[in-house]
Amino acid sequence: MDSNMTSNLLSPSSKFRPIIEIATHQGPEAPSPILYKSVNNHHNAQELATRFLFECGVKLKVNPVTSAVAAQIYHRFLDAVNDSSYDPYMIAATALYIASKQQDEPVKIRDLINVVHRTLNRDPEILDLSEEYWNYRDSIVQAELLTMRMINFKTINPDIHLYMLNYLKTLSFWICPAVWEKSPLVKLCWTLLQDFHHSKLVIQYEPQLVALAVIYCGLQLCGIVIPCTTENDQLPWHEAFYKNAKKDEIWNVIENFLALYENDKEMKH
Repeated sequence: MDSNMTSNLLSPSSKFRPIIEIATHQGPEAPSPILYKSVNNHHNAQELATRFLFECGVKLKVNPVTSAVAAQIYHRFLDAVNDSSYDPYMIAATALYIASKQQDEPVKIRDLINVVHRTLNRDPEILDLSEEYWNYRDSIVQAELLTMRMINFKTINPDIHLYMLNYLKTLSFWICPAVWEKSPLVKLCWTLLQDFHHSKLVIQYEPQLVALAVIYCGLQLCGIVIPCTTENDQLPWHEAFYKNAKKDEIWNVIENFLALYENDKEMKH
């Protein structure tokens, strides 16, 4: 892909810039915050750790892409280790710390520690330079080296996001401008992709396939049909973008993606 094109797509002035609106609710309709430390089941804690990661990312005001990269680092770490004794929240915080460096918006470790501490304990107070603070700091520094070793010191790039934005840019020339401008397709696809990063499956599929599956799902939800195409075309539009994006493969990704929301409902109950 053209590096200039991808950098332009992610620039503040681009109309494709991701917009994640986090509403701060007040009053009786405010959702109850998740008490992460009260989760007794380690498996549930591992799954909630990605939500914890994204929540910390919002509080630290990092780019949503950085949080997504951190989620991929977290999933890759869990995929590489067999020991379930690692604290998932500490690994998630460390993944966010590493991702912020890799995405050139490094987070200060003191800010990270305070956000992690307040999110885990729902404590409004900033952590003093006490023994607890230095324990947090030492844990993150040691976990950073361990995590990097587990992912083979690889730099994780937001390939899925870049593929998706490039595909969407191309589709914007295929679809009627009046339909495109009124449709929430771009924001919807971005939100769907961010949500998919809560699942470890996001690192198990090819990035092009995930990007096209998200767009395919978004088109279905928005009721948009690609002009001059049918389901019986010899070369469907998604295969024109990526030859391995067969319809069955796309639906397989979508089914796993939708199962993520079902699992989320079960965890809440």
